[in-house]
Amino acid sequence: MPGPGILAARLLGAYRHGFTTREGGVSRGAYATLNLSTSVGDDPARVRENWDRLRASTGLAFARVRQVHGCRVVGAEAGTDPVEEADAVTTSTPGVAACVSVADCVPVLLADPRSGAVAAVHAGWRGTIGGAAPAGVQALVERYGARPGDLLAAIGPGIGPCCFEVSRDLAARFRDEVGPVTATPRDQGSRVDLWRANELLLRRAGLRPARIETLGRCTSCEERTFFSHRRDDGLTGRHVAFIAAVS
Repeated sequence: MPGPGILAARLLGAYRHGFTTREGGVSRGAYATLNLSTSVGDDPARVRENWDRLRASTGLAFARVRQVHGCRVVGAEAGTDPVEEADAVTTSTPGVAACVSVADCVPVLLADPRSGAVAAVHAGWRGTIGGAAPAGVQALVERYGARPGDLLAAIGPGIGPCCFEVSRDLAARFRDEVGPVTATPRDQGSRVDLWRANELLLRRAGLRPARIETLGRCTSCEERTFFSHRRDDGLTGRHVAFIAAVS
C-alpha cells in the first residue's frame, strides 16, 4: 500500500518536513484521497485513517491550530488538535511538527539551524498582506533567540499567479503595501502572486534570498496532485504543511 504523497524542499533537507498532496489516503469523491480535514464534509473515520497513515509514515506528532486567516503565532511542545485559534505554530521539541492546513493558501515553513526550532505558517491573501510570515520569523527570534539571517524558509504549494484572479482593489493593495512585482491591477483579470509576496516579506524580515526556497507548485493547476478550494468551488479536501524541530 503506497504511503501518503509528500513533497519536500531542498533547503530543509536536514529537517523532517513536507507538504502533503492528495495522494495516498482513503477518502473518496471530492476528498480523494488524502484529505486531512474533518471540517469540510468528509467521513471523519476516513480522515482519521488518513492522519494515522501520515503519523505512521513520518513518526511525528503534529501541533495544529484552528486557522482564522490572521497572524497569531502559538508555541507548542507536544502534538495538539486544532482547537486554539492561530495561523502559525512554533516548536522546539524534537519529534513534534509545527503544522498548518491549506488548499490554495500558501504554507511557509521556517527553520532555525542554531536552535533547531521551527515554525509553520498559513498565509492566505489576508495572512500574507497582514504579515503572517514575518510574524512567524519574529516568534522564532523572541522565543528561541533566532537570527533572521540564519533562518531557512520554504514557500510551499499554493494557488499561483497563473490562477489567483482577484479584484482590482485587492491587487492594488498588494502592489502598494507589499510591492509592485506581487500584483497586476487591471479592470478585468487582476492577478496576485502570493509566492512572490511572501518571499518579499520574508526578505524584509531579514532572511537572505539564498535561504528562501519557493516550490512553485500551483494547487489550482495541478488537479490530480492537489486540492484547490477555488478550483473546486469549496468542495474539496485539505493538505497540511509540517516541519519538526531537531535537537
